[in-house]
Amino acid sequence: MKKTSIIIFMALAWSISINNLTAQKSEFFKVGTIEYERKQNIMATFNYDPMFKVFVEKTGSEIYTTFFTLTIEPNQSIYQLGKINGPANQFPDLPADNNIIHYDFKESKKIVQKNTGGTTYSITDDERQIQWKLTEEIREIAGYTCRRANAIILDSIYAVAFYCEKFPYQIGPESFAGLPGLILGISLPSEHISWFATKVTPMNEIPKITAPTQKKVITNKDYRTMLENTVLKFPKLGPILFKRALL
Repeated sequence: MKKTSIIIFMALAWSISINNLTAQKSEFFKVGTIEYERKQNIMATFNYDPMFKVFVEKTGSEIYTTFFTLTIEPNQSIYQLGKINGPANQFPDLPADNNIIHYDFKESKKIVQKNTGGTTYSITDDERQIQWKLTEEIREIAGYTCRRANAIILDSIYAVAFYCEKFPYQIGPESFAGLPGLILGISLPSEHISWFATKVTPMNEIPKITAPTQKKVITNKDYRTMLENTVLKFPKLGPILFKRALL
């Protein structure tokens, strides 16, 4: 009888422990940070242009790796450059290399800050409405079970995203958003670039988030027109840089 009681007690304790863990994973993340590793095959992206061989010689790899941090609290979030894998000056600044995205959940506002051609632009209207197609495919990212969704962005770029419904936020790296959960991974195969979460860190205290100081305020439409009148003038690399700047 005593042995049976011990077994029942242990089973109940194990069950409570597992249930608590599940509850923590589904409810704990209202405040914290997510680190995303962004990888891009530079040579493939730029069609093996000789000018980019210098990068390969410096790093010994065609893969350019940087890390971005998404900090979230109940009222707002900010996504910004974290660290670079290697010397900071190993590669010239390119569009989308240091974007800052700030969401104000309370006011339903978004600021996207982009440095293009030496000028910092603050884009305050959000035109991107991604039509995601949800699938049943499952993948684990940073210890969390995620579901796959597919979409076409910027008219022709195929995107594969993995989101986790346990997080009560419908955002992700860069301006990718609109799924029923936090995007922990996304890949653009044709652009040879991906963002995947490597570390999720919940916090007990609300972190200090400061919205980026608005620089040259511009609409999405005017930003795109500016790119068309400048970047697209370069016939070889212009179309590649154009798409990169719009990510």
